[in-house]
Amino acid sequence: MTEDNSKINYDNISAEKDMDSAVKKPSRWLIVWAGLSIFLPLLAIYIYSCSDNTIKIGSVEIKQVLGNQDVDFLISEIDKSHKSSKNSLSKVSLDSSGKVVKNNIPVLTDTTKHRILLIGDSEIGGLRYSINDYCRENGHKIVLAVEWYSATTFNFGRSDTIDKIIARYKPSYIFMVLGLNELYAKDLKARKIAANQLAEKLKGIPYTWIGPANWQEDFGINKVYESSAEPGAYFMSKNLTLPRSKDGRHPDNKGYRLWMDSIAAWVQTSAKYKIKLKVPVKRARPYLSPVITINAAKYRGY
Repeated sequence: MTEDNSKINYDNISAEKDMDSAVKKPSRWLIVWAGLSIFLPLLAIYIYSCSDNTIKIGSVEIKQVLGNQDVDFLISEIDKSHKSSKNSLSKVSLDSSGKVVKNNIPVLTDTTKHRILLIGDSEIGGLRYSINDYCRENGHKIVLAVEWYSATTFNFGRSDTIDKIIARYKPSYIFMVLGLNELYAKDLKARKIAANQLAEKLKGIPYTWIGPANWQEDFGINKVYESSAEPGAYFMSKNLTLPRSKDGRHPDNKGYRLWMDSIAAWVQTSAKYKIKLKVPVKRARPYLSPVITINAAKYRGY
């Protein structure tokens, strides 16, 4: 072996190391450019989410569908297909004995002792104790409470669960409360359709549809519910100031009592379907009526 062949070429090794380093270590400008390519589109999407404007890129038009919607317009459009049937099913008259009837079904007066069905999400789980106090004070009987945890309008409207329960227990009055899980909902068109389906299930039975006790502003779910319920059958709870439990979402025991006091006063004075709900002399009475508990995570109903 000659001295030339055995001699290590250090210059070539150094050059190769520099090349490897250049490949492994990306340019600072490349990193900055990659970051901007991610950040700028996200910023544009966020800014657009706060705007009602339509964006045009060439011949392509981009318009929000589920962002800041005109809730009133959306509701009126969906209700057009339901208006004629709703009017035809709201005939109030007197029967031969002089009693008020609606759709040929007697309208029960505020002195009637009712068979009451409670339906709702987790809020009904707390509110039912205060409703129980009112029922026992005024001679009503809770035939069943259905607590559908984590449920939404889709669970109640799309499934036949409520239909079967109504057919089985034959209530003369229904208290229904839901919406706690839908304050963030923006897909209002779909929820409006489900709310209409739910309202159809209640037709022919006096009821009070109780809106959620908002802990923050909603995106229109209360307007959806109010428009689906019969006029005078929806109690708006969102503006009530109620003490909250540790989760900050549900009312605490005192909050549920104050909530029911407001509902009862409204039902007796302003509701379409009034029933006797005098303030109970005795509170926190034992709850003895049956309860069905459903978890939407395990059973969605449709």
